[in-house]
Amino acid sequence: MVVDRGPEYHDPGRPMHVIISEHASRNPSKKALIYEDGRSLTYGELDDLSGRLASLLASDAGVSRGDTVAIVMFNRPEFLVAYLGALRAGARVVVIDALSMSEDLEFQLSDAKPRATIVDSEVYSRERDREILERLGGRVYVAEKLGDRLREYGPCTASVGYEDDARVFYYAGIAGRTMQVIHSHRSFVGAVAPLAQAERIGEEDVSLVTSPLSHVLGLDAALFTALYAGGTAVLMKRFDEEKAVKLAKEYGVTYMVGAPLVYQRLLEKGVSRDHFPRLKWAMSGGAYLPPDVQKAWMERISPLLQVYGMTEAPQCFATTPERNKVGSLGFPLPGVEAKLVDPEDESREVGVGEKGVLLIKGPMVMKGYADPEETRRAFRDGWLWTGDILERDEEGFYYFRGVKKRMIKYKGYPVFPRDLEILLEKHPAVAKAEVYGEPDESVGQIPVARVWVKPGYEGRVTPEELMDWVNKRVAPYKKVRKVIIMGVLEEKR
Repeated sequence: MVVDRGPEYHDPGRPMHVIISEHASRNPSKKALIYEDGRSLTYGELDDLSGRLASLLASDAGVSRGDTVAIVMFNRPEFLVAYLGALRAGARVVVIDALSMSEDLEFQLSDAKPRATIVDSEVYSRERDREILERLGGRVYVAEKLGDRLREYGPCTASVGYEDDARVFYYAGIAGRTMQVIHSHRSFVGAVAPLAQAERIGEEDVSLVTSPLSHVLGLDAALFTALYAGGTAVLMKRFDEEKAVKLAKEYGVTYMVGAPLVYQRLLEKGVSRDHFPRLKWAMSGGAYLPPDVQKAWMERISPLLQVYGMTEAPQCFATTPERNKVGSLGFPLPGVEAKLVDPEDESREVGVGEKGVLLIKGPMVMKGYADPEETRRAFRDGWLWTGDILERDEEGFYYFRGVKKRMIKYKGYPVFPRDLEILLEKHPAVAKAEVYGEPDESVGQIPVARVWVKPGYEGRVTPEELMDWVNKRVAPYKKVRKVIIMGVLEEKR
């Protein structure tokens, strides 16, 4: 068996919220989070506020061990308080992208069935979405209005098991559609600790968080690696080149994690080492990193590493400052086992220089999907079938070579063609839709739809009408950018 094993993994053996509380006990005045507007939370404050929120959720919303709490928020300090507070209440956290709207939001809330939902005012102000939240979100709390209420409660932490559900994402890349990806406390810690161990992140480190916390790149690789290590995270609401440079200088950022476009845009602005004086390394993930961008960043500023993973197994490969190759996704992180199998004959394992579908085991691998049948499809004798085609060189570095699963990457966001096809096929004129990704240098890929209309609708529906049908129902990054009407699909008799 051609199995590649990463370094030894040191499992902390306790949930993330417990680890962060331990930091608070040792160093309560250390800053855990700094927001772009200057607001900050020390570990002591974070521990206190998240504990009080746990009490509120238990007393006011009836949240107990195993219940679900949804978070629908943009990047802001209250997101972290909500996340840790829900975990401390014994709940599993469902993170819903704040860009989700209309059918997107309605599907996820109706599927998750949260007992409580914590939402920021920007999302709550959207009239249609507010109605959905009030109908499906259980007890709804607007994050910015929780301050006074939290003073009424004392901190608490419910007892949970390491194998209990900790969090749920709705980006099922291997399954290829929007559905629950379930992680335990063990796999949550297992998604963060190996990367922190491999990159030697410590209490002295300061991370710049440029990506949305609704995605594992921002949440795990950027935010929780710093908090796991007892360091500090500097949080941006959304990426802005000038603001990133200002924050890096002001707070002494030592590492940053972002999508490839972050580095491309910074380089286009002419950044140099002077703009990131304390930066030890930067890391790219979520989408293809052009080699010229990686080379230019390394020549001007710092090592630019890569991290590879997916919602089902966040952060399973990465490069390090000591072991880094242009174009490589890296190598297995601590605790990870990897093998490549022939895309056409999965019983045959491939060797150096051959392309193969990646199968992995590791501490970050999900418990499974909510759908048991989809879970069975995703695993092969205990190995997670990633659907990604990689190649390994003689030095142990892996390279991305394609996919066997259906997914589009737009600015690093995963977009599932089947979700868009289902929406298009709900239009009364559409008989069949096929969505695929068209290459685009500026964003990676754009969603394009081929559509066949029902008899009688030829000439009566336009591509623009069909685009509007889909695009007003989905998050901005999921929007179809082009519709091609292929003709009429005759009904089968």
